[in-house]
Amino acid sequence: MILKLFGKMVRNWKAKLISLIIASIFYVNLQNSKVLIKTVNVPIDYPKLSGNLSYSKNPEKTIPVRVEGLKDVVNYYSQFMKAVIDPEDVQLGVTEVPIKKIVGVPSGVKVTKLRKTVPVEIESRGLKIVPIEVVFEGNPPPNFEKLTQILSPQKITLSGKPQDLEKISKVVLPEISLLDRKEPFAKTVKIPDLPKGVSVLGSRDVTVNVNIIPLSYKTGEQTAAGIPIVCSGLDPKLDVELSEEQVAIRYFSIKPIRSAQILTGITAQVPCNYIFDPIKNKIIPELQPQVAKVRIIKNKDLKGIEILQISPEKIEIRYKVKDQGIDTDPVDDGTGMEGPGPDPSDRS
Repeated sequence: MILKLFGKMVRNWKAKLISLIIASIFYVNLQNSKVLIKTVNVPIDYPKLSGNLSYSKNPEKTIPVRVEGLKDVVNYYSQFMKAVIDPEDVQLGVTEVPIKKIVGVPSGVKVTKLRKTVPVEIESRGLKIVPIEVVFEGNPPPNFEKLTQILSPQKITLSGKPQDLEKISKVVLPEISLLDRKEPFAKTVKIPDLPKGVSVLGSRDVTVNVNIIPLSYKTGEQTAAGIPIVCSGLDPKLDVELSEEQVAIRYFSIKPIRSAQILTGITAQVPCNYIFDPIKNKIIPELQPQVAKVRIIKNKDLKGIEILQISPEKIEIRYKVKDQGIDTDPVDDGTGMEGPGPDPSDRS
């Protein structure tokens, strides 16, 4: 029985051996046809820079790598691979930064880096706060005049190379036309393009509130709007954000008085008496916002008028610590108000 079975197995053994060899060759070729080796460019994941550091030039976006594995796996997963740079290897100046690893590589796929490093140039950028200036075109119609303008914000923070920032002392907005303007208006203006390499931190929109008033004299009960609110006694280490930047008043005057006299001779004040404690490194008191009552202060020429109503009577004040290490220049508050300081005895 066993001899018969063995005889059948060795019968035509040469032909069977040749068939096995041919089948093996076909199997190996089939398996090789599923394996793909190709070169792909994978994106480089650069770390975010802290402080005033930035990439001075556009760094290389990709590096070439050789990928080897099953064809379908290689073609699908290649799009998810990234070259990773260690943040500790990024230094000021021009350096060759090593590519530490390639992420997104599935099991069974071999990746070989064809480049080990990429050149990276890091520069130190400065910050500078500069005032915003608005320019007007034309004049209001006869018997009307532009009294004041209020910009929000009044200053912006610029970022760039120190040598570029030194050349900029202010930012001038595009002209605003006053033709045919007979009443107060507000206009949102975009900050114009800045020199190459200089950018604005925050929004590029500036709101300009312009107060247009008639030239006529009036007596009796009247109203006046657009009186800017001034923060009194503010700690120089703090910045504030007011819930309202202007107030309106209702007043009574026996003598004829111009609206311009009201808007230049009256100040609306709120007490900004929070302080920054450098030892505890916090604002005191901690409770925010502060609710403060608006106080109207008149100059000596307006002693005869009676303040009937202030709107709003109270506003909210939020404090934040002023950015440290930023150059600041003295800047006009943008209201156009001049004249003698308030007399403590002249209060309503």
